[in-house]
Amino acid sequence: MSDFGSFVKSSSTKFGDQLDLKELQSGDELRVVTQNSEYVFAVLDHLGADLTTSRSDRPFGYVKIMGCTFGASASIRPDHLFCGGNLEFTYKIQGQPVTHRTTAIKAIYLRRTRSAT
Repeated sequence: MSDFGSFVKSSSTKFGDQLDLKELQSGDELRVVTQNSEYVFAVLDHLGADLTTSRSDRPFGYVKIMGCTFGASASIRPDHLFCGGNLEFTYKIQGQPVTHRTTAIKAIYLRRTRSAT
């Protein structure tokens, strides 16, 4: 994404190792950088977000962020993201749920549009 450098220099916070997804608020912007892609989530509600990505061959639109898996395992840590894990989210195609799992997370960034209450 062309504006990624300016985003990092803005008021965003790098969360380093992990992020509890329960901390997300409507209006937040979450960026997850993986080995192969960047995922930008405009948070709408609890774990629901509008997704855009750095690649046209990735899902986009409304998704539900599920958490992180451990490598190729189906074991998931729900409601958490962590570096080294694989982001997992779901979306629907023609009304049917589909799960997408990314390559390993390299960085997690969060920009809040309003202060926490």
